[in-house]
Amino acid sequence: MKNRIQQYTFAFLRKIAIFILLLCGLLFAGSSANANYFEDFYNGVEKFSELPGKVNDLKESYQQTLEELDRAKENAKAFEEQNAQLIEQNRQLAETVDQLKEANELKEAKARKFKRMLIAVIVLVAGYFIGIRLLRFAMQRSNRRMR
Repeated sequence: MKNRIQQYTFAFLRKIAIFILLLCGLLFAGSSANANYFEDFYNGVEKFSELPGKVNDLKESYQQTLEELDRAKENAKAFEEQNAQLIEQNRQLAETVDQLKEANELKEAKARKFKRMLIAVIVLVAGYFIGIRLLRFAMQRSNRRMR
């Protein structure tokens, strides 16, 4: 009987030891889960506390983007105004070129007319002298025959 009591005691101690080991294992496993939970919570709070800084960074970036957009709009407006001025200047230059072409064409037309008149005068003068010579020659011939 003593042997049986020892066996029961030994079995009981063994069960208690296993129970203590399981309990310790669960406590350590539970504490690491709790530690991860608190660590996750801490990380979440830390990230949440960083949000205002990130929001401020985003606001600054947004303001910079708005300023750049305003500058781009001003540049575009300036380019449009400059483009309008250049278009007007181009139109004026085209008118000036057209006027110069017309003036040059008139000048060339007058030069051609003057050249034609000069040639006509030269032909008339030459024709006059040739005609007079022919008339003289014809008159001399007719005078010689008559004599």
